[in-house]
Amino acid sequence: MRLLTLLLLIITILLSQESQAQRWKKYRHEIQAGFGATSFLGELGGGDGPGRDLFLDLDGRASRYLITGGYRFKLAEFASVRGNLTYARLRGDDALAGDPHRQSRNLSFKSPLIELTAVGEVYFIREKLNSRYKVRGIKSELGSSLSAYVFGGVGGFFFNPRAKFEGPTGDNKWYSLQPLGTEGQEQTGNPKPYRRINMCIPMGFGVKYNVSQTVAISLEYGFRYTFTDYIDDVSTVYADPAKVKAANGVDGDAAAYFSNPSVAIQDGDKVIYKGGPKFVNEQRGNSNSNDSYMFLTLALNYKFVSKNKKTNRPKF
Repeated sequence: MRLLTLLLLIITILLSQESQAQRWKKYRHEIQAGFGATSFLGELGGGDGPGRDLFLDLDGRASRYLITGGYRFKLAEFASVRGNLTYARLRGDDALAGDPHRQSRNLSFKSPLIELTAVGEVYFIREKLNSRYKVRGIKSELGSSLSAYVFGGVGGFFFNPRAKFEGPTGDNKWYSLQPLGTEGQEQTGNPKPYRRINMCIPMGFGVKYNVSQTVAISLEYGFRYTFTDYIDDVSTVYADPAKVKAANGVDGDAAAYFSNPSVAIQDGDKVIYKGGPKFVNEQRGNSNSNDSYMFLTLALNYKFVSKNKKTNRPKF
């Protein structure tokens, strides 16, 4: 009897290996919903010390939230395509930076972000849906619940940097910065206003854990390279505040303030202050490096089972 049970078990495992190659087709359609945190990488804010590139200039205190939903279609056992719609918030603030020069610059922003992306996923640890078997009281399961993948694709997003009009003459109201032309946009010889709709290149990696054959939890890190340097409204040089004020009518005072809100910062025996006429046409941002942002997302994934797909799974 024991020999017969062992023989049945071996046959079950061998047949399951054959059917495993096709089992994934039953679960090609998947939806997900998740939430997470964002980090902005641009001119404003940053870590301790002078500005550095990408991750070296990350300031966790400026992180904000995101919510996302998406659809995944499995092309093969090791590859999928996915589309996501995400709403997020981004923030950058020189007051949080460790560098006194950036603290003196005193620029800040917050922005909503609406992002639509399409990515391809390649699994370097393949997702194996558990195949349960039971032979005369022996119950177990095959496969691994953990999978991992890398992804890359293309996307588009909308942003709208805003800041609060503070200072001695401020009204403590929030203003959209793009219409104000804080770097002298649309003035003679200066660029036109930047567009608040742009493209991004999403890339990153993720891991998934299958709670059941239809439900999985995923954790994903994603980096977005963008084609704009104005997510934080900062890119080139200081404009003349008087000209910025004159170009903005009733919002002139606010526009002039946002063009250069510098404050005096004591740095040892020196006072750092970037205000005054002498700073017109001096560096305000770094136009040689576009802005980027990062997502860390925890998501719940649900697979729809296709009823019309037959498998060779044996029945006992």
